[in-house]
Amino acid sequence: MAKSPIPVLFDARMLGFSGIGTQVYSVLKLLIHRPEVRLTLAGDQDAIQKYLPEFSGEIRPFRAGIYSVREQLQFPAPRKGEIVHSPHYNAALKYLRRSVVVVHDLIHLDSQEFSNPVYRLYASFFLRQVAAKAGAVATVSNHSKERMMENFPASKSRISTIYNGIDHALFKVPATKDLIAFKKKYKLKRPFALCVGIGKKHKNVDFVVRSLKTLWDGDLDLDFCIAGTSGKLPGYLAEALEGFEHSSRIRILPFFENSELPLLYGAADVFIMPSLLEGFGFPLAEAMACGTPVVSSNRSSLPEVGGEVPLYFDPEQESELREAILRILENKSIRSRMKKEGPAQARTFTWKAHVDALIPLYEQVASGLPD
Repeated sequence: MAKSPIPVLFDARMLGFSGIGTQVYSVLKLLIHRPEVRLTLAGDQDAIQKYLPEFSGEIRPFRAGIYSVREQLQFPAPRKGEIVHSPHYNAALKYLRRSVVVVHDLIHLDSQEFSNPVYRLYASFFLRQVAAKAGAVATVSNHSKERMMENFPASKSRISTIYNGIDHALFKVPATKDLIAFKKKYKLKRPFALCVGIGKKHKNVDFVVRSLKTLWDGDLDLDFCIAGTSGKLPGYLAEALEGFEHSSRIRILPFFENSELPLLYGAADVFIMPSLLEGFGFPLAEAMACGTPVVSSNRSSLPEVGGEVPLYFDPEQESELREAILRILENKSIRSRMKKEGPAQARTFTWKAHVDALIPLYEQVASGLPD
């Protein structure tokens, strides 16, 4: 006899956001077609219809702000037998026993950028509640899982790692003719290194600028392109570039549509992932999928994502980054290896595998609900 679909109430308010919003969108695109689940979405009806026009299930209006008091007071009550999917640790506290909660990272506890006691108290309180009471906890890397268990040991019996995926229909090695046209369109005439997704200080892009200064002092023919800012730099980086003597070597790129992102990665001579903290590291996986030579910080989850493909460096040692960049630029065999091995490593991260691993967690939580 076939099993009845598991009724799941999914908090979809982050649809359209970057970061966690990418995961929410990618998971829901597949989940709405899975027969094991009967999905109800909580969120803004217009946003849901915009991003998921093929969704034909129930939408429960829910527009309370993320991290607000209102989201706790107004979260739609799950119906009998219904479990809750919370895509972030700010889960509905009164429904934790019937919730699958995704914890991406502990950056709100680990990053100096969030050292304000209010941030720390909020994150610590919610993560402690999730660890002690959630029906199941999913992290997106073993690093995040280990950090969660170190800080909140009560999570050990219900925590598992489910890696994120990337869109392999989008992120793949571009055709040479398309790369030539892309470089011409954006006037990318010289070799360049690339960083993306730089908004927060733990992304550590000012470290890259300091590292490159020494190479530029030695007349290295390499520009540095920064994307993902829509032309506006975050404060920590704008401060680092104020009066910078090699500012002509730095390009702040405009906003790119998703269709152009593989061309951006593919056009780069080297992609740099300098983060001090990452829950997963989408840009590293995306760059590898596009066959781009990559150098990566050796911190947090990044070695899990990069595997044996990148050249790794300590993100507090400028000389290590300089050495890795020069090895890439000067060694054709390393570049050839990365173009071959990068896409293969990236293919280990798929949204189908993520959803396949998510459904048993739904079953686990559903089986523990009262009749």
